[in-house]
Amino acid sequence: MRISQRGFSYVGLLSVIGILGMLLKVVTAVGPAYYDNYTIDKIIISLFRDGRANSVADFKRGLSDRFQINNIRDKSPDDFEYEFEDKMLTVIVDYEVRQPFMGNVDVVMTFKKTYGSELKAEF
Repeated sequence: MRISQRGFSYVGLLSVIGILGMLLKVVTAVGPAYYDNYTIDKIIISLFRDGRANSVADFKRGLSDRFQINNIRDKSPDDFEYEFEDKMLTVIVDYEVRQPFMGNVDVVMTFKKTYGSELKAEF
């Protein structure tokens, strides 16, 4: 009895290469926007923790400085909404990023989050 040889066929190899290529394309299109959002999240949290939320102007200045340090050029502190009531600063991050994917197909990512902190500043 003869056992036929088994292995990876040419069609199987092309399928795996195609799937890996698509996965790489998705990661390169979506990854930078999600990394920037992760960095913005960490910056806002650290500014609240450092006590830079005494006023909207001070918070925006700190946000601008950290955006420049972390090389975030697509967003500015003016893109977010700020509310300052009863010694409480609320930052509303609500934006979307559109990245070209293939041909005339785009990937749209929406990021929404609200940050708030009770301030201990004395007026």
